[in-house]
Amino acid sequence: MYDLLTSSCWALESKYYGVAKGRIMMRLGKGLPALSALEAKPQKYSHADAEGYPSMWITQSGELAGLDIKPAGHGLNLATGIAQLLAGTAVGVSAAARPGSANTSGSKVAVIPVQGTIQKRGGYCSLGTKDLVAYLNAAIRDPEVSAIVLDIDSPGGQVDGTEEFAMAIRNSSKPVVAYGDGLVASAAYWIASQCAYIFLNSASTGYAGSLGVLCMSINQEAFLEKNGYKVEILRSTRAVDKARMNPVEPLSDAVRAVVQADLDQIGETFIAAVESGRAGKLTTKEDVFTGKVYRGADAKKFGLVDAIGSLQDAVNKAAELAQSGEWAGNSASSFTSNFNTAWKANSLTS
Repeated sequence: MYDLLTSSCWALESKYYGVAKGRIMMRLGKGLPALSALEAKPQKYSHADAEGYPSMWITQSGELAGLDIKPAGHGLNLATGIAQLLAGTAVGVSAAARPGSANTSGSKVAVIPVQGTIQKRGGYCSLGTKDLVAYLNAAIRDPEVSAIVLDIDSPGGQVDGTEEFAMAIRNSSKPVVAYGDGLVASAAYWIASQCAYIFLNSASTGYAGSLGVLCMSINQEAFLEKNGYKVEILRSTRAVDKARMNPVEPLSDAVRAVVQADLDQIGETFIAAVESGRAGKLTTKEDVFTGKVYRGADAKKFGLVDAIGSLQDAVNKAAELAQSGEWAGNSASSFTSNFNTAWKANSLTS
């Protein structure tokens, strides 16, 4: 079942889930299996190309319909985009015949979705930062891609993995532009701050900010006792500090101090990344590091974003940075360089 869920578009896209649910309930009502034999057969990951590398949306400057699809309410149609991309990368199909292929090498812009809760390993409805780093590296490795756009709509999420993705963006050898489609908050803003330019979709309904770190501790001791439960944790003799932050024991001052120190340290790392990524752009009129979320107009006024615009604007800006030489680029990390060298060498010998 896990293979089925992680390889089926209907399980990952809400609109397909709605359609699939109706069909499944109808089949069950008739006494049939929930899925047909074909549907129950796990398929290859929909976001992997013929070589096993992550696929992505591809568009071109001045032409948002790079995959011959139009925006439909909320950004591009991810499922349609991936389906058309995979159709064009099938074995035996030439590059010139692929949907959305550019006429000249290096004229494509890769659009990578960063949507939903930020998690290191992702979930059924969103990609993890590990996946996103792979997407980014695939775009950097592709000689036909000149620039990258991150299509972001996220409230933030897990700290672990966020710094790695942000550093990968900062070290990108190709310009990366962020497009905020509604919300760019917390960990999502950490990621966006490392891009060369940030667009937000609306001055009135777009939001950016929530710069800071938090964690939550819920003490359920009184609730459990009221319902007849008395929980006692037994630890091995030397493991006196094991799992001291838990929902059934009071949070001691010592543990609280340790957690606060961790939060402060991570918070300072977050701040340093934003100040570096947005160097010379943040205003001194507002302390944007209090955790406040700003409406688009204020986010622009205080330097959290560069402009209010559309996904098309972000694509055009990314292509402009790649073509004009305004963006000098960063040197790829030694790991990325070594990986790419090894990958090319392996490709030549295999």
